Amino acid sequence: MQLAELVRLLRLDLGDGQAHQFSDLELGRCVEKGLFPLGRDLGVSYRLVDDQVEPEMSGETRELLLLLGQINACQRMRAQTANTFSFSSGDKSVDKTKQAEHWAKLEKDLTAAYQKRLQALNPSGGAGDSGSVLLTPTLLRPVIYEQGSRDVN
Repeated sequence: MQLAELVRLLRLDLGDGQAHQFSDLELGRCVEKGLFPLGRDLGVSYRLVDDQVEPEMSGETRELLLLLGQINACQRMRAQTANTFSFSSGDKSVDKTKQAEHWAKLEKDLTAAYQKRLQALNPSGGAGDSGSVLLTPTLLRPVIYEQGSRDVN
């Protein structure tokens, strides 16, 4: 699938049909950043060759990539809105301080949707679960040193 088509679909999913919030370059980067995690999670090596995603994706895989693109767009907007302001003068006030918080909530919801759809597509887990599992060694024993407990010879 062409990168331009993925950007168009991502723009629709983000509700930015008139390109007021995101440029094509920004959304292209959001899609590109999603290729590698998706490939890791599915065990497929996706890459961008001449603005074409290879190998060809199924419909469900494309939707997972678009979800990752939305997540990346939310991260970008969180960074952009992190220093927003609150202003009040008389009976007029503007408060934009909650924007980053709202983008963070949307990112969290989209990440949960991505994980749910990934699990449905790949129930065995695979590489996608490696980041969410905490491995604990079983042969660890604490060493406690007390004064006089160690023979020095």
